[in-house]
Amino acid sequence: MPSPLQPGMISSKEVMARTGISRATLNNYIGLNLIPPPSVRPPEEPGGPTKIGYFPEWVVDRIEKVHQLKGQGMRMSQIAMHFMDEKEEPAEVAAEPRPYQWLDQIIFPAILVNRSWEIIGLNSMAEELLLGEKRGRVRPPVKQSFLDPSFIRELEDRFANWKEIILPHIRLAKKDLGAEILQPLQREEDSQLLNQLRQLWNEVELLPYLPFRQQALSLKYQDGTSEEYTLLSWELPEGTLLLYPPASMQLDQMIDFFAGRAKIPKPVFLRKTPSPTPLCILAACLESELHLRTALPPSLYLALINQVILAWHRCFRDHGGTPGRSYQEGTVCLFLEEPEKEHDHLFQALLCAQDLHRVVRRIDREWKSKQAWNNTLRVNIGIHCGSDWLGIVPSPLAFECTVVGDTLVEAVKLSEFSQRGTIWASKEVIENLSPTNRERVEFGISLGLYEEGFVSPGLYSPVGELLSQEELKGKKLQSIRNLAVTQVLDILS
Repeated sequence: MPSPLQPGMISSKEVMARTGISRATLNNYIGLNLIPPPSVRPPEEPGGPTKIGYFPEWVVDRIEKVHQLKGQGMRMSQIAMHFMDEKEEPAEVAAEPRPYQWLDQIIFPAILVNRSWEIIGLNSMAEELLLGEKRGRVRPPVKQSFLDPSFIRELEDRFANWKEIILPHIRLAKKDLGAEILQPLQREEDSQLLNQLRQLWNEVELLPYLPFRQQALSLKYQDGTSEEYTLLSWELPEGTLLLYPPASMQLDQMIDFFAGRAKIPKPVFLRKTPSPTPLCILAACLESELHLRTALPPSLYLALINQVILAWHRCFRDHGGTPGRSYQEGTVCLFLEEPEKEHDHLFQALLCAQDLHRVVRRIDREWKSKQAWNNTLRVNIGIHCGSDWLGIVPSPLAFECTVVGDTLVEAVKLSEFSQRGTIWASKEVIENLSPTNRERVEFGISLGLYEEGFVSPGLYSPVGELLSQEELKGKKLQSIRNLAVTQVLDILS
């Protein structure tokens, strides 16, 4: 038998009835620490729900005070600060830190859903956009699904085209869910809503997998006004991140928010702070004879970058690398030394570079056929090794593997030095290979830089001796002028 309910406790239903707020607003006030989380327990009377949330009765007065302050023009963040010094609430019932706080760092509406398409995190801008109120940091005790009738009805109350809004979300949800997700809705009294959702579910087709997607989203409000947005989705380990930037936002800005998601090695993830780590860094940059962002419409440019990044990341994983942050039309990959395989990570980076060339040649052939152009796609690669600070730090899109140090900077600069689809490695990489692996690598300095011709095998040269002073300055490569490098020509089987 459950313990008797403490005096002065009232149910969540009674709180909402006495204050006139919705359950979503109640959850919002919990997330803002304006009121304590409910004490969840079986109901006093049999029948009905199996569990009910109970609150101290004083929360009714607190909610009424919140409404009073809102009426005076205070923002929710200011109201939360206003109550921080008040001690009505016992310290032990204070809400725990809200997970996924990184969503608040994103500059446009953002929602994170798990594989069951339950909302597990969102920022205040997403609430204001979809629900009409800037409610702040929601931390609902029970996760709410995109297909919950309560959520659909809130969309229906706010928008005249709620079906067109929910459709692109169903397209994405179909990769994780089957039609059985609608079965619990049969208990709802609104059979018309259930039939409408079934029809929408059957209308849309399952989208093929891509690391991120772009869909148009038009919001038509009940008052006759409308706004145009873009629905961007990104596959994360936690689930699917949904972003809603205005349709006018530049594609370059949006793509920047998708950079840096990586599979993090467990030893690195378990570290409390970053620490110096021996590693090899491969920096790859896509080269094109055309300026792709102006030569291609946004949809085609996004499709190309999707294809390139996905193919590169597969290649990284095949060789035991960890994808790092992307930059412009390039990316980096980290190769960490394994104790039982000393220096093997260096050779894997070289093998990966060779495979990246094969990957890009295949993509180049496909796009030559698709676009009927004479443009050529290449990948320029720089490989360097050293000891950089490696650890986990929060980013606007969650936690990621982050490197701070000269090795990363010099590897990226070396990829910018590389041209016409060449691979350049530092002397440290080649000299630290095992004797067996070093024999398999053909490298040297060509007579004419970036030109086919005579190659002096087995030689290294500082970057500053391969370029003129004007070229060093124009390419902004002064920082690696003393870095000894060589061109990797082939890796023998």
